[in-house]
Amino acid sequence: MTAITFDYNTDVFSNLFRLVVKTPFNAVKAAHKFYVRSQAAAELAAMDDHMLADIGVNRTEIHAKVWGY
Repeated sequence: MTAITFDYNTDVFSNLFRLVVKTPFNAVKAAHKFYVRSQAAAELAAMDDHMLADIGVNRTEIHAKVWGY
């Protein structure tokens, strides 16, 4: 009797998984992060200077605080 064994290359499967599942998931995650930060920047920009001073943010710092620069 002869036994046939298969040696699956797990590297191929992990690369395929990364390509099919993880890449679109990471793209959606990045798009959501961009959307949330854009909304936060818009909300902060809509506040007047007194409200911004209450939370310790200067109008010129909005972009840096939201986007982390």
